[in-house]
Amino acid sequence: MLAPSEYEGTRTAGYLDTATYGLPPRSTLDALEEALAGWRRWEDWRRWEADGEACRALFARIVGARAGDVALVPALSVAAGIVAASLPAEPGSNVVCYEREFHSTLFPALALEARGLEVRLCSLDRLADAVDDRTALVAVSSVQSADGRVADLAALKATGARIFVDGTQSIGALPIDLGGVDYLAAAAYKWLCCPRGLGFLYVRPDRLAEIEPWLAGWKSYEDVYESYYGPPRRLAEDARRLDTSLAWLLAAGARPSLELIAGIGVEAIARHDLSLARRFCRGLGLAEPESPIVSVAIEDAEAARRRLERSGIRCSGRAGALRFSFHLYNDEAGVDRALELLQDFSTPSRYPPS
Repeated sequence: MLAPSEYEGTRTAGYLDTATYGLPPRSTLDALEEALAGWRRWEDWRRWEADGEACRALFARIVGARAGDVALVPALSVAAGIVAASLPAEPGSNVVCYEREFHSTLFPALALEARGLEVRLCSLDRLADAVDDRTALVAVSSVQSADGRVADLAALKATGARIFVDGTQSIGALPIDLGGVDYLAAAAYKWLCCPRGLGFLYVRPDRLAEIEPWLAGWKSYEDVYESYYGPPRRLAEDARRLDTSLAWLLAAGARPSLELIAGIGVEAIARHDLSLARRFCRGLGLAEPESPIVSVAIEDAEAARRRLERSGIRCSGRAGALRFSFHLYNDEAGVDRALELLQDFSTPSRYPPS
């Protein structure tokens, strides 16, 4: 276990389901309780705005960006929608997506069909092959939610196409190289262990002018505390122009979670998480995983999931398979307990089959 001072003595043993939501460190729960108390005692709301700015800077540090290139958004779909709605593309252009992509990334791309764009859906390993000189955007999750497969971002970058990366299932667990990435978005309630309702959108600086701030409000103003009423529409010059109104109490809670992730370092977290995933796969006789998410096909998966949960192991059911995910608060004992319980079922195989 990493960060024992934040997790020892809390209910983390056997929780192998971070791909659904991450567990909060103690400091996050304390910060949320303090924020709730502050709400009751008329706390100055700018204190929570300051937490939001700290979250922006911490996320930028985690992914290797500048704070000014990161916008605060409430959800992944908001970030994907802003990018899709502003995409500089004419009818006849195309967008390339994985055929089983997570809906929050896929649906904004599919909406572009109404503008006369073709949406090309293909297998994960053929995304780069589907790109041509009419491709306006490739939209893909860096790690797939359903099965933990990792997109070949290097091959996509080599095409020269604009790339939108959904990092929700990777940021906080695996490092990312932003070179060649035009847009990176992530919801923070999974591997970043934040309260649900806060997300981030990184925009490569030379792409920012292409995006129309459709959701611009008071937070998008050039000097956010100078004026709240009337024209002119003077927006921030950096990615803050894409901000939506901040969920104050969530930002107060998210700050210590992001401080924890940034303090440990994603490289150290990745080594820990992947070591547990590899131990799990070795125990099942499966190939080495690419990410901390492992899905296995098993006979009567729902019965197996219920049996595991009754025995203190939490995982998810996805498409007739069981999805296990390993993070900083897990240890080898939890992995071994899951393997022990799975022995009572038919021999698992990797999902999807290779």
